[in-house]
Amino acid sequence: MSLVTASNQWQPIYGDDIGPTTSERIRSGVGLGVVLVILGTALAAGLALSVVVLFGLFGASIG
Repeated sequence: MSLVTASNQWQPIYGDDIGPTTSERIRSGVGLGVVLVILGTALAAGLALSVVVLFGLFGASIG
């Protein structure tokens, strides 16, 4: 078996049919980015809601 060196370290050395293509990698990256933005927004909204609830409880306990 002869050794084959790849010109691009991120591409498989046996051929392009092994592993995802560049467009598939881009789509996966964009999908991951969208999921992370949605989760980050949900986390921020949850934290904001908890702060509002805590201020409401604090205000109710004073008044």
